[in-house]
Amino acid sequence: LGAAGALVVPSAFLLVYGLVFTRVVPVRLEEGASPRDYVFFLFAGLIGWNVVAETVGRAPSLFASNAGLLRKARFPGSALAIATGATAWLHALLWLGVFAAARLVAGESLHATVLLAPLVIAIVATFASAVTLALATLGSFVRDLGEWTPPALALGLFLSPVLYPADRIGALSPWLVAANPLAPMLRALRALLLAGE
Repeated sequence: LGAAGALVVPSAFLLVYGLVFTRVVPVRLEEGASPRDYVFFLFAGLIGWNVVAETVGRAPSLFASNAGLLRKARFPGSALAIATGATAWLHALLWLGVFAAARLVAGESLHATVLLAPLVIAIVATFASAVTLALATLGSFVRDLGEWTPPALALGLFLSPVLYPADRIGALSPWLVAANPLAPMLRALRALLLAGE
């Protein structure tokens, strides 16, 4: 599908989440909220989370798969981590466009603060690039690191406020939210996209 695939994928995710969480397993964030509110809540969190998952998921083999570039004397290895984060940021902008279009089609309000969301996503991408650089360096020495990355990302998804609000995690264990560097970034992204704050 080429470039169109970049818009088809987030649209398909939104449709699947919409079907599952409004019809099959209706989820409400709070009393009186509609399941559709949860779909937008989840999708807003996934915009930020996917930046991390896409960037960090490539980390263990990043240097090995680009060995030809790294053999050049003047090519910095950090550029690979930055490029990976920048690519994930661009993909997130497409997800953001799908989010905005879906909100408008659903008759929901779209706050002007959505224009600031790319800045928060850039902060997430910068954080993810730093983690990627560290893991890529470690992956050069520990070849089995690639086997541990997918389960670590799955654990990170459940420990981060992506699927549920941060206050639900904080009610169980306040230190989990305080120790998670993604929590404030995801809260800021949702505040911009959903609350207009």
